[in-house]
Amino acid sequence: MKMLNFADTTEKVSSLALGCLPFGTKMDTASSFAQLDYYLEQGGNFLDTANNYSFWEENGNGGESERVLGKWFSERKTRDRVFLATKLGAFPTVSREEFFSYKGDPWADCTEGLSRKTILQAVDNSLERLGTDRIDLLYAHVDDRTTDQAETLEALNDVVKAGKVRYIGCSNFKVWRLARAREISRARGWAEYKAVQMFHTYLQSEKYAATGMGDQMGDELFDYARSGEGVTLLGYTPLLWGSYTRPEKYDEIDRLKAFVRPQNTERRKRLNALASETGWSVNQVIYAWMLSSDPAVIPLVAVSKMEHLAEDLAAADYRLSDAQMAYLNAPLD
Repeated sequence: MKMLNFADTTEKVSSLALGCLPFGTKMDTASSFAQLDYYLEQGGNFLDTANNYSFWEENGNGGESERVLGKWFSERKTRDRVFLATKLGAFPTVSREEFFSYKGDPWADCTEGLSRKTILQAVDNSLERLGTDRIDLLYAHVDDRTTDQAETLEALNDVVKAGKVRYIGCSNFKVWRLARAREISRARGWAEYKAVQMFHTYLQSEKYAATGMGDQMGDELFDYARSGEGVTLLGYTPLLWGSYTRPEKYDEIDRLKAFVRPQNTERRKRLNALASETGWSVNQVIYAWMLSSDPAVIPLVAVSKMEHLAEDLAAADYRLSDAQMAYLNAPLD
């Protein structure tokens, strides 16, 4: 599997990251281990989880994915072979029922946030569940506007200084908040955010549509990343819950209605045309589009079936030509 530089460091990470969100809830331990083993065999080394995965499932309370990974590290002795990313800040502080019936923004009002106390305790909790002494990449999962950024960043710097975390990143942040955070860290000699993880897929939703996925990665973030700031971009939910190849998903998932628009009909035609031209699947074209962008966006691959994982990982080395990228990205009315 092709390896990419991580931010402005000497680290090498695989061009497709394995999303571990379903482990321990939608997938049992044996199935999770099978995916992890296969991913490692194919040359992958970049694992992505979070402390709240997956509290929204009926059999989940949060922490299940980290525990499965901890068990895999223990049984397979694989910890030193992977670049391990996890997240904090979005663990729920209320029950699942209260969270999803909340009338405001539950991600802002009903989660642990990014206070110093929360960060120090959440890091220790994740280390315990993961059965490891360090986290390679720790994300601030959701921005916390109620906590001063300096408090958050100092706490993150302290866990880096303590050797519990190697690098820090952020997820679901506005670009100006990312830029401001890095300015604060740089001025004080603290660890800086080196990775940004956002919702990223080829189809575009209506502006301000209620997708439940946060902002889509856009030109502003690409401009920032291209400006020599030394950040790695990662995109989650790139295949829109399988809807590129399974149209029945539009009847099953309400948030997909935000992607029903004439512009996306044209985008689908372009995807299909390139799939026919290259001999790749539509999903593989999407991954190639992400990896061929400037800068590259590392896709997070999270699937429940091994055959889908094999198809996805086959695209790890696929790249599109400048002409093919221009065709996919040509403006639409």
